[in-house]
Amino acid sequence: MSGAYAYSGSAISAIDDKGRLSIPAFLRNHLVASSNGRTLCLGFHEKWHCLVGYGLSRKADILSDIEKQWEAAMARGDDFDKDAAGASKFTSLQELSFDASGRFVMPPQLSGIRSIKNNVFIHGIGSTFCLWDPQTLLDTTDDVPVDRQLVEFYLKEADQKSSGKQK
Repeated sequence: MSGAYAYSGSAISAIDDKGRLSIPAFLRNHLVASSNGRTLCLGFHEKWHCLVGYGLSRKADILSDIEKQWEAAMARGDDFDKDAAGASKFTSLQELSFDASGRFVMPPQLSGIRSIKNNVFIHGIGSTFCLWDPQTLLDTTDDVPVDRQLVEFYLKEADQKSSGKQK
């Protein structure tokens, strides 16, 4: 069901002491629909120093895309390694369950390698959504199409909430 689910919007989510964070409702509704339940596919983004998330239908679309790339390469007489193409997409991918409020436990191997610590900036980019350590996103020199002012706003808001809790 390619293209049926478009992830859009952005928010920041805090990671609690148990390593849990919440998927925002505006993303969660499409995620539930695209997975026919509460399953999040989460892994490394191929180009950026962040995580990428999507529903199970996108996973099936990726497999279909790899098959189409292989068929096109064969028709041209080119080599195409389906295993290598699959490895770049699926090696880090985890299928995670989340509760009705969107909470899930962040796998430490994913958060550790992508430097995600206390807060996660989550933003929809169409067929997927990205999860960033906010400061890593602000410091990146890669061509990441996101409004840095928006990231700064959410980060400031999260800092104010955490300061208010400490008082």
